[in-house]
Amino acid sequence: MTQEQLMKVKIKYLEDRLTTMEKSIERLHKMLPRLAREFMQEDKQSNDPFIRVMEQGEKDYELI
Repeated sequence: MTQEQLMKVKIKYLEDRLTTMEKSIERLHKMLPRLAREFMQEDKQSNDPFIRVMEQGEKDYELI
């Protein structure tokens, strides 16, 4: 294989990797709003006192 052919193969491989990465990023971008909504719903149902303080505001609790 000549040097030029080898470079073409490498470029093709990198182009394929970039295409795959772009598709993965697009999928993550589409999933992000749904995941954010799910996390917000989980936080609201949480019994974590810190989350309750943040929801009710600082005026109801003495912060240390």
